[in-house]
Amino acid sequence: MSLPPARRTYDRFCPLSLALDQVGDRWTLHILMALLGGPKRYTELKQLLTGAGTNILSDRLRGLAANGLVSSETRYRLTDRGAQLGPVIGGLATWGLALLTGTAPGSDANEQQVFDRTWTLDAATEALHESYQWSIDGVGFELAVRGDKIIRTPGRAARPAVTLTASNATLASLVTGGQSVAEAIEHGHMTLKGSKTAIRRMFDVIGFPLVRLGF
Repeated sequence: MSLPPARRTYDRFCPLSLALDQVGDRWTLHILMALLGGPKRYTELKQLLTGAGTNILSDRLRGLAANGLVSSETRYRLTDRGAQLGPVIGGLATWGLALLTGTAPGSDANEQQVFDRTWTLDAATEALHESYQWSIDGVGFELAVRGDKIIRTPGRAARPAVTLTASNATLASLVTGGQSVAEAIEHGHMTLKGSKTAIRRMFDVIGFPLVRLGF
């Protein structure tokens, strides 16, 4: 039986290197972000990390537990030290939003991008064909759900089930759990058009783990 590959480490007298030795492996930050939303059972984490593979998820959880970042009884949860990574993970997610929405400097205004969404698939949405119109910082694009894919296309959607208008700053606050969707609307930071059912379905399909609807 072949042995698993040895874990690579930087072995440098450097705090960034030492931090990455513990949380720099692929999927590790996804696990931590999922747990920022509260304790999760293994099956819940497995769904959220579809594509990671059962052996990878188990390995990452063992490593996080060994490093004192995660504990488990009936559910996995962050330790106090693990929770200290919240602002770091939130900062990375906020930085990545401009890449997600196509508003980052150097983004091709005409580029279509296809994203995997197998981690948000369920019986109710596995055959879903639906479009949403988003406008972020004045940049408009269609998000088209086609089965296990989300396709971002610049321009307008023909018949969107939901229309969302917001800034990157507001979207960052939602993605990191800083405010709920209802609070963003109430404070005038976001506009949403569509039925509540369609809005709930849109956020379920997109799968941002820390988003709170508030309605």
